[in-house]
Amino acid sequence: MDGAGPVRFGRGTLSELTSAFSFPPGRVLLVTSAAVAALHGAAARRALSGREVVEIAVDDGESAKTLGTLERILDAAIAAGVRRDDAVVAMGGGTLTDVAGLAAALLLRGIAWYAVPTTLVGMADAAIGGKTAVDHPRGKNLIGAFHAPSGVLVDPDLLDTLPARRFREGIVEIFKALLVGSAGPAKAMAERLEAISSDRSVDAFLEEAIRVKRAIVGRDPREAGERRVLNFGHTLGHAIEAAGGYREWSHGEAVAVGMAAALRLSGEGEGFPREDAAALASELLGFAGRSAPAWSSDLEDAMLRDKKSAAGGLSGVLLADWGRPVVRIVSPDEWRKGLEAAVAGAGGGRSPAGS
Repeated sequence: MDGAGPVRFGRGTLSELTSAFSFPPGRVLLVTSAAVAALHGAAARRALSGREVVEIAVDDGESAKTLGTLERILDAAIAAGVRRDDAVVAMGGGTLTDVAGLAAALLLRGIAWYAVPTTLVGMADAAIGGKTAVDHPRGKNLIGAFHAPSGVLVDPDLLDTLPARRFREGIVEIFKALLVGSAGPAKAMAERLEAISSDRSVDAFLEEAIRVKRAIVGRDPREAGERRVLNFGHTLGHAIEAAGGYREWSHGEAVAVGMAAALRLSGEGEGFPREDAAALASELLGFAGRSAPAWSSDLEDAMLRDKKSAAGGLSGVLLADWGRPVVRIVSPDEWRKGLEAAVAGAGGGRSPAGS
């Protein structure tokens, strides 16, 4: 199995969960939140009928992506007498699948797990690729493991109950994947972020984003090289989240700002068409729906603690062109300049090429 794990995509496919993938013969440890269980728990139980299910309820959301939540899952699994032929099914947002996947990696040194993402961020990004983690007060995703899911079921019908703000987060992650790996669809999506969010006409873009990520992860499952391009917008975005204590900014809002800054740097120094960079940066800042944060020592400190930092400096992802990412060391001062340029230019620019 590749590092991404097999994916089943399609509306109404939740009912096919156990037939879509090969499950081990033991029990299912169904990890979900109270909110998701209220909305989709009955459908999940029907999909798992005929199997012994142990339900484990935890909180969802970035503030719950902690060692405490991880411990709660581990304690419940061990109390239930977890066995090697059991499997975790993580049903919820990207935070929940991250934490439940890490629990699966740790239980008995690794048991199978399956992701059923119920948010657009989870479907487009978090559940795909086998990165599992919890946050630390000093940085995002600092404690984790690579543990590929044995299956990811992506059923866009589950998005019908997703609040608008959470849906918009996923639009950002989809656009990120297309900008780094699929130029044509990225151009088709540009200047349509608001419209796509409004009418939720996302299926084709979502499926392409999943294809892009699976292809990249399949070539680089442990982020030794190419997979780093999927961090486009995340270096600054994660720092914004951390500096705000993971409460002030949603993941998608922060990444939208990070992408805007990266685009301005790409236009100035990497060959990305400058007018396109300016237009896209303005669109992303507007789509974030709030004023970008001012540069601060807290923001810089959070950036320097990022898991992507190394002895040579902080790895950053920029664009040489649509679908042509570049990974290089980007200093905090460059990120400051990119952020300031994006903010200064917000509201101007022409339509991106090909839109």
